[in-house]
Amino acid sequence: MKRLVIVYTVMLSVLFSNAQSFKLQHDHSTIQVANIEVSAQFYSDILQLKEIATPWPKFKLIRFFETGNNQQLHIAQAQLDKYGDVKVNKVLHLAFTVRNFDRYLEFLNENDINYSDFAGESNNIQSRPDGVRQIYFQDPDGYWIEINDAKH
Repeated sequence: MKRLVIVYTVMLSVLFSNAQSFKLQHDHSTIQVANIEVSAQFYSDILQLKEIATPWPKFKLIRFFETGNNQQLHIAQAQLDKYGDVKVNKVLHLAFTVRNFDRYLEFLNENDINYSDFAGESNNIQSRPDGVRQIYFQDPDGYWIEINDAKH
């Protein structure tokens, strides 16, 4: 009986140790866009993301951008007949932190990018309970983007 308990304990230990060995890390997010060129220019110029090569250089309906920490944003030309429509709302958003939040707000104003707090009050900065400042605006396809000054 004692031997059976030891074998059972060892088996459970192995089972649980294997279940806890995963360390998931965010790799990329992909969004569907109406015009790949317009969106690529927005993400390059307004968010100042660096475009990187894709594994499919001849396939022009997807573009990759670095977002930091070995993570990427992929933008894919809409193929509604194949994948269906996308519903966008503010809760579903991309969030980026910037080093100089105030200068970035000036940059947005210089480029006629309207921003708001989460409630939608134009040109209003919102502060989270932890003191991080946030604003929201939309890309050419209506995806919501949060810019904040979180320190990581």
